[in-house]
Parts: sequence; structure tokens; C-alpha cells
Amino acid sequence: MRKKWIIFCLSGLMLLVLIVACTQASPTPVEEEIEEIPTEEEVMEPEEEAVDVEALIIERCSGCHSADRVFQADYDAQGWADEIDDMIRKGAVVSEEEKQLMIDWLVSR
Repeated sequence: MRKKWIIFCLSGLMLLVLIVACTQASPTPVEEEIEEIPTEEEVMEPEEEAVDVEALIIERCSGCHSADRVFQADYDAQGWADEIDDMIRKGAVVSEEEKQLMIDWLVSR
């Protein structure tokens, strides 16, 4: 009788451990690592950068001619590079970094 009682208690204990292990809460979507949603500032950065590049173009180019002349032109990346190099030879002050920013912005619009 005692042996049956020990087997019964051990079986009950194993059943209890199994139930507890199965009922532990799995992580909810809130607890899981959720992909970070960009903030409004992060979403607005490309536009702000575009505005900054546009202002840069106006600043660097409007000393000799209207900036509208630049905005109305339509070149590919190589065409813009050649055009900006020509303006630099004529006295425009544009760094290589600024040149690349302007080319990327002008081609993408």
C-alpha cells in the first residue's frame, strides 16, 4: 500500500510540474521585441535634408545666376557632375561633399 501511495504522489507531482510548465505565459506581442517605429523627427529627416540641400544649391549657385536655372535643368548624375565642375572652374566654391549632396538631390527629384 505504501508503494502505491509513493507512486501516486510522484505521479501527482510530475503532473503538477507538467501543468505549471505548460501554463507559463508565453511572451505577448508587447513583451516581444517589436520593430521600432520611427519617430516623427526620423520620418521628417529626409525632407529636412532635401530642404537643406536645396538651400545649399541656392546659396552656392545664386551668386552668378538664378537658382531657378539650376532647378529647371535636367541632367543625369554625370551631367550634373560635369556642370558643377564647370561652375567650380568659373569660381563657385563647392566642396566635394557638397557637390555629391547636390548631385544626389538633383538627380532624385
